[in-house]
Amino acid sequence: MRIELRSPLRKFFLAAVCLIFAGTYLYSALRMYLAARLAANQDPPSLQRAIQLEPANAEYRNVLGRYLASSGQDVDAGISDYEAAIRLNPYVARYWLDLAGAYQVLDRTSEQRQAVERALQVDPTSPHIAWEAGIFFLVQGDPDRALREFRVVLANDPDAADSALLLCWRVTEDANKILDQVLPPKSDLYLSFLRLLIKKQQTAAAETVWNHLVALDQPFSPRLAFPYFRLLIDQHEVEAAKKAWQQVAALDPSLRPYLPSAENLVVNGGFEKDVLNGGFDWWYAQRPHAVVALDANERHRGMRSLSVTFDGQSTPDAGIVQFIPVKPNTDYEFSAEYKTESLESASGPRFMVTDAYTNASYVLTDDFLDTNPWRLVTAEFKTGPDTNLLLLKIARDPARPLIKGRLWIDDVTLVERTDNH
Repeated sequence: MRIELRSPLRKFFLAAVCLIFAGTYLYSALRMYLAARLAANQDPPSLQRAIQLEPANAEYRNVLGRYLASSGQDVDAGISDYEAAIRLNPYVARYWLDLAGAYQVLDRTSEQRQAVERALQVDPTSPHIAWEAGIFFLVQGDPDRALREFRVVLANDPDAADSALLLCWRVTEDANKILDQVLPPKSDLYLSFLRLLIKKQQTAAAETVWNHLVALDQPFSPRLAFPYFRLLIDQHEVEAAKKAWQQVAALDPSLRPYLPSAENLVVNGGFEKDVLNGGFDWWYAQRPHAVVALDANERHRGMRSLSVTFDGQSTPDAGIVQFIPVKPNTDYEFSAEYKTESLESASGPRFMVTDAYTNASYVLTDDFLDTNPWRLVTAEFKTGPDTNLLLLKIARDPARPLIKGRLWIDDVTLVERTDNH
């Protein structure tokens, strides 16, 4: 629409209206700017002046209430300002929680609870609000209600999982209750809880969480299960460890070649697969004077072998071991191929097979020295009445002499002997 401004009076009227609008806008903007500058000082006189300039601003009221209540200067006055902020804007959960905190200082528990409940009504999914509400319900002796709020925290803030789970465990020490009332059905949260229980050596609770984790049927990295597996081994829970390893392999088909078999109880004995450093595969720890590597250029059979290079200093072993579940009172046959190159020492490396818990020795081969082509080493033995887990390693006995040179191993096997063997 086109407006004709031929009349001087019309021109004057339009200009006056524009000036009024511009002046009003500038005055409002200046007032807001001054109020914000004053409020930034965070002291009562400045905040009160900011409130005079912007009486409809709920935030200034809340900040003033927080200053008065938290400093202890005048908690009642702080409550009045909190209430004023809420009247201006009742939809900010933070205001209700600040009011609840002031009520707590005055031991007005009933009003504190009402304020906390209102905060949850305003914002029922905020993890920060749920966390503070959960703490309040714990202090008030209402753990079930607290657990409900910590479930909100876990569902909406994965970064708070460890803190929330630790608090829930301290309150309940009941894995089933936490699984039922707190944990959303997410594998990463179950794994966080599992790590907590492993750290606290709570084997029975960890088994409960593990079984629920597997029942979720959600994929997760198998490496995240290795600490649980090691806990079971350390606690002599060999059958549970075998079951857990089978469950991991069922969830991740790539792990199925790492299952022990009747044909060979040694997993990955030919080193054709990558070393997992966990489960029933080989475990390794770096040694300062022994370098372990998979070698595709030298092998007895297949595509590669394991090489160990000693640099001339003293090292007790190669740093690589494997746990092998076995039966008590059962005959077994061990075999392996090895090759050496310029291996010099007063005590060379050798294969050792011992009871993983008692250290009772079952196999101790002659030590490997000098330069030799591929050679087969074998041993037969019978496990003791209580042996259910062996430890296979490449070690030295005695362990202290200097050693230099290179060793390769391949086709490591352990089989149960039968009557026809």
